[in-house]
Amino acid sequence: MTEAERINALLDIVDGDRTQDAESSAQLVILGLAERLGKSARFRPTNAGWNLLGPLGRSFRVEYG
Repeated sequence: MTEAERINALLDIVDGDRTQDAESSAQLVILGLAERLGKSARFRPTNAGWNLLGPLGRSFRVEYG
């Protein structure tokens, strides 16, 4: 999985308008860039995933606090 493929897979996770590919998302979990939410087929980026997205993911990130 190239860096461009990783970024696209992360964008698939955070952007509700894009279709999420379960296989790509599972690969992100192995790389430590995403985590699975329970037993569902939903994922969310880890801090490392958000850092990889950089400015591309800024509009999707919800800041708490």
